Amino acid sequence: MSEDSVNRVCALFGIRLPLVMGAITPRPQLGAVVSNAGGLGCIEGISSPAKLREQIRSFRTLSDAPFSVNFPLAFGDRALVEARAQVALEEKVPAVITSAGSPKLLTATFQAEGIRVAHVIAEVAHAHKAAEAGVDALIAEPTESGGYRGANEISMMVLIPAVARALPELPLIAAGTVADRAGLVAVTALGAEGVQLGTRLVVTREGAEVFPDYIHQLILAADDTSTMSATGPTRPRVSRPEFAERVLGNSKKRAQMGQVAALIHDVPSVAEVIEELFAGGPVHAQEVAASLQRVAAGNTGK
Repeated sequence: MSEDSVNRVCALFGIRLPLVMGAITPRPQLGAVVSNAGGLGCIEGISSPAKLREQIRSFRTLSDAPFSVNFPLAFGDRALVEARAQVALEEKVPAVITSAGSPKLLTATFQAEGIRVAHVIAEVAHAHKAAEAGVDALIAEPTESGGYRGANEISMMVLIPAVARALPELPLIAAGTVADRAGLVAVTALGAEGVQLGTRLVVTREGAEVFPDYIHQLILAADDTSTMSATGPTRPRVSRPEFAERVLGNSKKRAQMGQVAALIHDVPSVAEVIEELFAGGPVHAQEVAASLQRVAAGNTGK
């Protein structure tokens, strides 16, 4: 995109930087830090309706910036999902992200109240269904990610450009696979206009106040072979039992994390993560071209 063009993810959500926090915790503290830094913080909407209302109100005491609530539509019976959604409507949240279910269930209901809706997809067919439901943006979750992924295990290198080409009218956010500026440049080159971070935000100083220490230990010790696909309909990516046994001495402990954990070796603040990603602002065509030129010259250093 050109230097003077408007990033559609930023414009849609009213945020300064095209960064969306993944649904990694229902606690509002971490999301508020992300929103205050210019991204779209997130509350994972898996709590009881009463607790969710408390979390939304708590978030607003920590930040007056836009945020989202993530609703995994297949978690809990329909009455519970709709009760959670009613809380979001009553509290007038700025945005919701729906996942793990049909986008037709709640999209129109939210949009009727002026709430922006993005939907998580794992293949092009899912993206078309989300577009038919009228969502405002798509979040592409490839097989490398730690979130709820599709059964067909489509990689980032295929999923993002395929969706970008199929539905150019919708802003596309790349989930998973990004830990640094180089990753951001890569997904931008493939057609994404924004990025969703999960695993990288877990291993931050603020994340240490939210997540158990063993999760940090596993992510920091991970290499490119440390994760596997869990069983079940949403197939999250988790640490391997033998890896947990080696690191923690306990094969029963596990962490949900993307393959990008292999690139995470430090514990910065959220602000430092975002600064490293966006020090030059959103990625533009010139930076993508410069990266390609470095690769062609055999120099992949930053």
